Parts: sequence; C-alpha cells; structure tokens
Amino acid sequence: MHHLDLGLFHYQIEYTRQLIKDQHGNSFVNEIDHRLATIPRFSGLKIFSNGIQSIARLTASEYRDLMKVMLFVVDNLYNQNTNNTKDYVENKYLASLYQNWNEMYIISKYEKFTESDLIKFQVCIIYIIIFILLYKKKVS
Repeated sequence: MHHLDLGLFHYQIEYTRQLIKDQHGNSFVNEIDHRLATIPRFSGLKIFSNGIQSIARLTASEYRDLMKVMLFVVDNLYNQNTNNTKDYVENKYLASLYQNWNEMYIISKYEKFTESDLIKFQVCIIYIIIFILLYKKKVS
C-alpha cells in the first residue's frame, strides 16, 4: 500500500494541480489550497491549514488524509471552459477520477477478494488509465 500512498497519489495531486493550472490558471490552484485550509477540524484527520505547500514532504499518513478529502475539494471547483482550452477536462470527470481512485484504494486493502471486487477494481483502474491517457494526449 505504501506505493499507493507515497507514490501514485502524489502524482495524482501533482497531475490535478497541473491540469487545473493549464485550464484555469493559478487562481483555481489557489482555490484548492483554500478549500483544504477551510476543512473543519475532525479527530484523526490532518488539517492542511496552509494548503499543499510542500507536497514532497508529506508522509504516507498525510496522503491518506488527503485521499479522504480531495474528492470534496475538487468537486464543483470549476464549471465551464472560460479560457476556451482545447481538450478541456470537465470537472465531473476530474471528480470521478478521485472517486475511482478511492474505490480502487479501498478494494486494494481487502484481505480476500470476491469476483465482483476484482471486476470493480479493474473498472476503476481502466477508468483512471483512460483519464490519464486523455490528459497525456492533451499536453503532447
């Protein structure tokens, strides 16, 4: 699981920030930090009062806390393609990426898998791969 916490999720956060910066500029990247900073205190949940200033220094535990809230942070972050960006990624697809990531992560922690678990896991992975391939096409 450690590679999911420290490795892949780190890239997903960086990917999200770059996607939003490419589509909307720094103001929406700053909005992500603002949303993270305004999450109310909750027992056992790390609060990112300064947003994600230095993502490279986060621990696996802090990444898991980010996983718990990022879907809500990116949901309804933006509504339209105000900059007329080519190959624009709608917000609902970005939110779906986080939803599928969380489902995949939860399933990966199971000790035993049913056939339906494996199918759901595979669907999540396929969705994430398609999303990333579409974004790679956009930036190349």
